[in-house]
Amino acid sequence: MFPLETRPVLLATRAAPIARGRWCWPALLPGVAAALDAAWPIMPAAGALGLLWLDLAALVCLGWATLGERRVRPTDWITPMDGQVVAGLVLALLHVMHLAGEDEPMMWLHQIAAAGACFYALAARLRRDPLAPDAIWPSFAFMVLALGAFTLACATQGTDAVVRATRLVDAHWASDFGLAKTMLLATVLCVGRAAEPDARSLWRVTALVGGVSFVLLAATGGVGLRISSLAGLDEPFYFGTSIVAFMFLSGLARMAWHLARERPAEAGRWRAAAVAFPLVVVLLLFGGTTGGEGVRVFSALAGAAVVAANLAPRAAAGVRPSREAEPPVSHAA
Repeated sequence: MFPLETRPVLLATRAAPIARGRWCWPALLPGVAAALDAAWPIMPAAGALGLLWLDLAALVCLGWATLGERRVRPTDWITPMDGQVVAGLVLALLHVMHLAGEDEPMMWLHQIAAAGACFYALAARLRRDPLAPDAIWPSFAFMVLALGAFTLACATQGTDAVVRATRLVDAHWASDFGLAKTMLLATVLCVGRAAEPDARSLWRVTALVGGVSFVLLAATGGVGLRISSLAGLDEPFYFGTSIVAFMFLSGLARMAWHLARERPAEAGRWRAAAVAFPLVVVLLLFGGTTGGEGVRVFSALAGAAVVAANLAPRAAAGVRPSREAEPPVSHAA
């Protein structure tokens, strides 16, 4: 599961500044795309064949990874999770064929393919940067702030408006209580980031916004967890998908826990990731395969962060980039 080679230690002057420079902006796009698809989709009535904002984000991420002087090498696309990813794609394709191209499983396959492209592009491009986690974590903050603001704005019109907003997001994301599930997962990661010693106050504000929004969503509409969902394990495709997802997420959780010891300055975020991945398993078992685009984008981003950090060289002990070298989004998040 973990690479056997020893990762070099890079001095600050030799470390590639991807994670703190303008070239890191594509890492924000999947989170932005998920928020836009939730509230303002490009083709809301087109179904599974319609264009998603996530598709555009995936194309930009792939272009960022494959073009330019610092484009990735063929071997950089290899990750420890390739077997599980391929198995998940094959199961999703077989599910579509089994149901004769019904719209919902086709939408799931569409989302998995786009999120998977973001996962591979970000993991491949950032795996040589010792500051790879700093490139991806602001995307979780954006998701929490954007979706949290959307939820709180609806709450000003009453609880019925929150319920209607949840249903609207579910229709756009092909999910079931997808907004509450995504807010829970992204908030856990923001709480972990806020617990780190160098965390700015905005991380604590972001975690608070996420927590309040999730509680509001859970109180008004619930999270969609039911014991009866376990009966779905009798269905072959659901059972197979659950097994593959468990293997994928448990592998990422182990890597995240390992990173908490290997990168002590970032221990808060990695412990939070080690908690968030099992939470996805719980949502899968008791909520069905209905997390929708939000949960899939979260899994892709968090997975890319874990894989890239696990393969990246380590920065020299105690070396952190100065705040003056950070782009505006890093000051904000």
